[in-house]
Amino acid sequence: MTSDNDDGTSTDFTATIHSKPYPAISPNKPILSQAGKTVLITGGGTGIGKAVALNFILASAATVIIIGRRVSKLQEAAEELESAGKQAGKAVNIIAKSCDVTDDEEVQRLWDGLAKEGVHVDVLVLNSAVFSPPQTIFEIGTAEVWTMFEANVKGPLHFAERFHKQHSEGPPKTKYLVNVSTAAIHMRGHPLVDIRPAYSLTKATGTLMIQVLADRIPAEEMQILSYHPGMVYGPTWEEQGIPKDAFPFDDANLPGAFAVWAASKEASFLHGRYVFSSWDVEELANSETISRLEADRDYLKISVKGLQWGRKI
Repeated sequence: MTSDNDDGTSTDFTATIHSKPYPAISPNKPILSQAGKTVLITGGGTGIGKAVALNFILASAATVIIIGRRVSKLQEAAEELESAGKQAGKAVNIIAKSCDVTDDEEVQRLWDGLAKEGVHVDVLVLNSAVFSPPQTIFEIGTAEVWTMFEANVKGPLHFAERFHKQHSEGPPKTKYLVNVSTAAIHMRGHPLVDIRPAYSLTKATGTLMIQVLADRIPAEEMQILSYHPGMVYGPTWEEQGIPKDAFPFDDANLPGAFAVWAASKEASFLHGRYVFSSWDVEELANSETISRLEADRDYLKISVKGLQWGRKI
């Protein structure tokens, strides 16, 4: 739901809309504590991924693993996060590992290596993605579009599969999969999205994939949630030549803190759904929304507009 005068980058799904962190999703909130947990974040060396890592550190995660392709960026981020953790009085083990999520052998080596080291991942945040140039799909060409599918669909699926299939000792514990999606999956009429259809296509496919996984996995086994992180300025915007003052960008710690909330029992009612990090979580958890979620399996999911189980709505 968006307001009539909205440009497509914001929403009025909840009456209160946020652009920066607020108490209900604070990583310092006891009920959101990640104490003793190991968190793995793809694309964790820059931008939103680094903000996600920081907020899990503030939520007392025991180990935070950041994944990326550029070793120098990962090392820089690890040092920055370690310093932030110490300043906040958090004892955290930060691990930076280089891995191309599209490379099957590298992904296998990463997860096999973690298993050999006795590392069990409790929370997986899928944040890595590839943006597209401002060209039509035919202009980009099949080969290049397919590389985007490998980055935005196959890579996340491979990580999700290895995450789910981890062997663990002792009684089973709930795993948490948090998928950083984008509003580009449903606002294709927006100028910034319209000129980059390959990004919208591949991210929508990736989000649908995560949704389908959730359809067959109980939240008690692996809680799954996808969310739009908001308009956060970072390297991708810079690379596209978009200045920092072009839009009212959100604080990176909003999606960072939201990821922590999403990886808690507080968000279990949204298993398999797609939401915005800007929505107020206390308003989102009202009885009306929960009743709608229980009554309509397609609510806040990718589906065909106008149809519900083959019937016109």
